[in-house]
Amino acid sequence: MSNVYTSNALRFLTLLLIQGLILQNIALGQVNMYIYPLFILLLPIEMPHALIVILGFFYGLLIDMFYDMDGLHAAATTLIAFARPAVCAIIEPRGGYEIGQTLTKHSLGIRWFINYSAILMLIHLFIVITLEELEFSLMWILRLTAGFSLSMALIILYQFIFNPK
Repeated sequence: MSNVYTSNALRFLTLLLIQGLILQNIALGQVNMYIYPLFILLLPIEMPHALIVILGFFYGLLIDMFYDMDGLHAAATTLIAFARPAVCAIIEPRGGYEIGQTLTKHSLGIRWFINYSAILMLIHLFIVITLEELEFSLMWILRLTAGFSLSMALIILYQFIFNPK
């Protein structure tokens, strides 16, 4: 069990540093790439929901410090942490989830993982971009589409690099 805590703590730090020190500085115009929500997505399935929501809020606040925002990322990350059990229930595999199962491409398959992460990343980006733009416009659609595509590419790449089995 301590291996689970160690791997999640390492993932927490790694994704925080990648997002805050690298991806924050690689904006393509007004399009941003986000990989940090992957921390919430990859938490163990049996972790208490309240704990996931609290972790999501504080993790979002740390990202807000890098971006000099006032709770924007905390709101989006808290929402996906809150929505995660509902999304997991909707796309639950036929045999259900096993105790101790990780929510990765290796454990549940690439198709399941892409569906799972795409739903939650779309929710995340919808909140972030809507709160930044405060209107629906062509730029909003472009930022959502491009940001989603780039973020999902990074998330899938992360899965193949750190969960290659």
